[in-house]
Amino acid sequence: MSDSSPRVVITGVGVASPLGVGRQAFAEGLTSGRNAIQDLDGRLSLVGPGAGALVDVSRRDYRNYFDTRLLRLSTMTRQTTLGCIACGTLLEDAGCPPNGEVYPDRGAYLGSFIVPPDFAKQARFAALMSHRPENQERGYVIDDSRLEEALKVASAFDFLRALPNMPSAHLSIQAGYQGPACTYLGSDSSGLQSVGMAVGAIRSGLAVAMIAGGAFCPFQEVHLAWQQVRGLWAQRAAESSPIRPYGLGRSGTLPGEGGALFLLEEREHALSRGATILAEVTGFSQRFAAPGSDDEVAVRADALSMAIDQERPDWLAPSGLGHPDLDELEARAYEDALGSELSSAGLVNAVPQLGFSGPAAGPMQLAAALLVARGEARIAGLDVEADPDCASLAAAGGRDGRTGAGSVVLASSFSMDGVHAAVALRVEA
Repeated sequence: MSDSSPRVVITGVGVASPLGVGRQAFAEGLTSGRNAIQDLDGRLSLVGPGAGALVDVSRRDYRNYFDTRLLRLSTMTRQTTLGCIACGTLLEDAGCPPNGEVYPDRGAYLGSFIVPPDFAKQARFAALMSHRPENQERGYVIDDSRLEEALKVASAFDFLRALPNMPSAHLSIQAGYQGPACTYLGSDSSGLQSVGMAVGAIRSGLAVAMIAGGAFCPFQEVHLAWQQVRGLWAQRAAESSPIRPYGLGRSGTLPGEGGALFLLEEREHALSRGATILAEVTGFSQRFAAPGSDDEVAVRADALSMAIDQERPDWLAPSGLGHPDLDELEARAYEDALGSELSSAGLVNAVPQLGFSGPAAGPMQLAAALLVARGEARIAGLDVEADPDCASLAAAGGRDGRTGAGSVVLASSFSMDGVHAAVALRVEA
């Protein structure tokens, strides 16, 4: 970033989490130490790991967060809905709720993931339309006389809502933003990527304000099974949470859904509208390495070093999944990037309470760390017997960093897919 680049600040935080919806409810949930992970039922109980954390918002309450006449639920997947709930709380928190106006100089970037939709209705449609003729052992014919009945169970909107860019498009419609819009997909780091790319859009003059963050729902059988095959999920245990980041005996994480968004603004624009500035974005970096490559630690450490630059972090918000291999890579990267400065920082990790929400996890961790650094929330230290290979981060989990104006937050997302991103913030009064 050059000296002439516009300064980018955060003026609002919006959250849809299993601990609560909205900035205050999220802060209270973090401080309470409540564990939102629960046993799943129905079809999801038949696919590992059989437990996770859900956002408790009923369908009839959606209208409290967005206009259901403007954003039709038939065009929205669960992650789009979670993004719109978080966006509704974000715009209220930032003091600029939708007012019917449109803004060509504001946009929305959202990190999410492509999850195969449930095509049960389409399968039912096909079954109604086709049948095997009598006295034939194979082959099917289409029976047009059944079309009217079949159309009652299927809708073109079912395909429309699965389009990759629908989440950010819905946020733009919801807020009245007509500037840049993009849904970043394909990596668990895409939520923090969207934050960094939104900062770039403001610094380059594409927009004066951007909504950015992540939203995701992992509770779909194919996705859960895929991540289980990859070894991400922990075995469900009797204790309150089997997620044990940086501790001995850790076996993985558990799924959670949610959304966390930030309103990013060019500083002078924020001041001109009388916004409250929560923090300034001081750094962003993203790096890629092929999984299993020899430089997995180096590329993670480089992402951290580039984001934090010359500042000393007071609070760290790493991925902290409780995965044996990923935790160790993360600890080594933080040690290489921060050196002795790691010994004075505190650590914020809400994954044991919230589960892992994929692309939304990085923004959720960043939101939690920002609230802790501002003194709006507290989070319990890690209750683990530290793995010697992760001792530095485990020690940070039992330490408080500096809070208040000037304190620095460093958040990172290191994905199993080799995409890594880091964001640094400096808290304002």
